Amino acid sequence: MIQVGEAQLLGWLGAFLLPFFRVLGLFTSAPILSQRAVPMRLRVALSLVLAALVAPLVPAAPAADLGAPAGWLMVASEALIGFAIGFVARAILASVEVAGEAVGLQMGLSFAGFFDPESGQLNAVSRLMNTLSLWAFVAIGGPALLVAAIVQSFEVIPQATALGDWIGRMQPAALGAGLFELGVTIALPFMALLLFVNLALGIISRIAPQLNIFAIGFPVTIGAGLVLLALALPLLQAPFELIVERMVAALRM
Repeated sequence: MIQVGEAQLLGWLGAFLLPFFRVLGLFTSAPILSQRAVPMRLRVALSLVLAALVAPLVPAAPAADLGAPAGWLMVASEALIGFAIGFVARAILASVEVAGEAVGLQMGLSFAGFFDPESGQLNAVSRLMNTLSLWAFVAIGGPALLVAAIVQSFEVIPQATALGDWIGRMQPAALGAGLFELGVTIALPFMALLLFVNLALGIISRIAPQLNIFAIGFPVTIGAGLVLLALALPLLQAPFELIVERMVAALRM
């Protein structure tokens, strides 16, 4: 007769719960996977299925009492690892949003946020580029890439690894610097051309002071910005490829 003790049951439960919380952390912060359109029950169900598939394949974690404070810290560390992997992908995609915010500010569209409470702090250009980046993320199989990254993370960062031992791999300072670098790379051509338009408007205002430059300045800059945006959209492939390369390199850790 096979007898299963309480300690053995707790060991099996711990071997399943630790991968589950790591996967659930990914589904909490990753692009697309953490959208409101994905119900919470579906995220939990997918995390359970993925954890059940991964748990027998990953190295076993040291035995720990999940009811003790040390067990809670272990669970929190696993959830933070998954959350950090999803946050890396979200932060890299946020560089496109930063670029759109800079371009929209130069065009003068940021003033619309003061009159539309539902728009939050994002302008129309930032929302457009954010949507395009999410479409590109789905087109390259980004959700599957994140799932593969979370499975690979069990080999790179074993279970029950201390917080200080793995957080250095994420390099948050370099990630933040790269975010602004990518954002400026995308936005700089737009900002340079819009600066030329503003310079031309300044010269016109000096030549013809009777013109109300504020009345014609906003329509001209917004119109010029929209024309430049329409002409430059096909050229955004190269920056998006750079973003994908950065994301793949970051998720490999």
